[in-house]
Amino acid sequence: MKKWKIGLVGCGTIAYYNYLPEIKEMPNAEVIAVCDIIPERAKRYAEEFNVREWYTDIDEMLKKSDFEILVDTAVIPAHFQINLKALQAGKHLYSQKPITTTVKECEILIDEARRRNLKISASPIHMLRPDIIEAKRLIESGMIGKISFARCSVSHGGPEYFQFRDVDPTWFYKPGGGSLLDLGVHGLHILTGLLGPAKRVTAVSGISEKKRVARSGRFDGKEIVPMVDDNTLLLLDFGEATFGIVDCTYCVKASKSPSLEIFGSKGTITFLQSKETSFMIFIDDIERNVRGWMDPTVNLPRIKQSCGVKDLIDAIEQDREPVLRVEHALHVIEITGKTVLSAREGKTFELETVF
Repeated sequence: MKKWKIGLVGCGTIAYYNYLPEIKEMPNAEVIAVCDIIPERAKRYAEEFNVREWYTDIDEMLKKSDFEILVDTAVIPAHFQINLKALQAGKHLYSQKPITTTVKECEILIDEARRRNLKISASPIHMLRPDIIEAKRLIESGMIGKISFARCSVSHGGPEYFQFRDVDPTWFYKPGGGSLLDLGVHGLHILTGLLGPAKRVTAVSGISEKKRVARSGRFDGKEIVPMVDDNTLLLLDFGEATFGIVDCTYCVKASKSPSLEIFGSKGTITFLQSKETSFMIFIDDIERNVRGWMDPTVNLPRIKQSCGVKDLIDAIEQDREPVLRVEHALHVIEITGKTVLSAREGKTFELETVF
């Protein structure tokens, strides 16, 4: 069995708690190099996870290390430059979300990968989730009829509020950050993954909380003044009177509402905020004389964050497209860009990309 050599750039929380320990368990993959602009962190991660090389500069890592796949877990504003350099160096690419922040940048990456016969896998991982896969199957089977609308909530109280961090969360509130790029891409990948490409977007957005205070970790008590929106709501039009609603804010301190609901002419799929149950299904089918919540509720296994890396490796070996297609990410990036324009100009914007 071939063991694929991986280089990881961006030694932050998700790398520490997810990617590095999870890849370590893969029989056909090994992280041989890590890189971070903070030397102490790169060195510590390398020592703790038994990674043989560590760097503080992506150019040096790409020049000296012989890894085959780059895993980009750096901060959002750095993604495009890191990802482009990796492709130009002949590396296959797995990138944390969003892979870039503009359509033009994403198209540059797609073109570069095609020229070099490289594969790109673009997070988030939702289309690899068993519960999302099953919900898509149920929708396509017609079980809940024609979809009228879906509602997806991906909000939380802010990165300074809900996570323990040893990294300054201020960057989330600077250009290149914000709740839309950090959280909105999750909801957008889910809804477009389930319902297909959207045709139009309308949005409202703004800065709701003028001051933030870190509530945990090494920067506990630090005050942050947001420079980008923390409160974005958007409406997607999929055509044929099928709509999608996404709230992606840093303004939800707690909620017991479903994270996702899909409403059809013959029923509803409701995703619960529960560790025990994935989702429940309500059926109202006159022809089958069925009306009520189905029992038992659906319970499906959860997947690891690194599943996108595993799927990328499988795609390379099988010479197929990864499930987390970069064209899907491109569509979501177009939506985020036009969400900003819609909120600013008070207009509905047509979408051009498909996947």
